[in-house]
Amino acid sequence: HKFNQRELEFLKLACSDITYREIAAIMNLSERTIDGYRAVCFDKLNVQSRTGMVLVALRKSLIKL
Repeated sequence: HKFNQRELEFLKLACSDITYREIAAIMNLSERTIDGYRAVCFDKLNVQSRTGMVLVALRKSLIKL
């Protein structure tokens, strides 16, 4: 699955220890919009948790440490 620029930006931020609320503030989006990005990323990566999302994103080289 291809990720758009905003989804990749969300993914990079989500792979840090900041909260979803803080991600919303950084990206200038509502928390509800961030929930949408999270749902899309979980779906595209076929995971059920933030930890799973980080691990799969690393494996697929979507993010770097």
